[in-house]
Amino acid sequence: MMVAVATNRYSILALSDGNPPPALGEAIDRLRATLLPLGGGTDAARNMLGARIDRFVEEADRQVILLAHGAGCRAAAWWARLSPSHYVQRVAGAILVDPLADDVGTRFASPATLLPFRSMTLDSTGRIEALAREWGSEVMPGGTAVRGGALLRLIDRLSGAVVAHDVRTAEKLAGLG
Repeated sequence: MMVAVATNRYSILALSDGNPPPALGEAIDRLRATLLPLGGGTDAARNMLGARIDRFVEEADRQVILLAHGAGCRAAAWWARLSPSHYVQRVAGAILVDPLADDVGTRFASPATLLPFRSMTLDSTGRIEALAREWGSEVMPGGTAVRGGALLRLIDRLSGAVVAHDVRTAEKLAGLG
């Protein structure tokens, strides 16, 4: 499923293959999300997903945070690694919830490079540390992170860290002039 949510400070695009787990689904419902299908296992469906993510990011009137679950995490990484920079630079960061440790087949195969934005990986399985390292993602215990207001606090934490990074970068650039 693809979920699109807009908040006051950022737009959130969430990806999940099928229904998200109940706790994540509840958080998405509280955000009044719109659900769209992630797509089937064909190249055409995957390419359509890429076009939908592109369109969401392009039309967003603020920075985007990706929220992904399961195979949706692989889809987010695939899109981030292979999309033109003018799309990817509009993404403030990603929260990746329980990604699949193995990409079944090569549905979302992409180069093994760091994601071009900050990310946090929530892991309730204890099996995805190598994948999170490949993405350059901060690993956090996943258990209760999506219950109650914890997901909203994680989004605030991610977006706050992005703003702090942007300020430090601007200060460094100003010192070069």
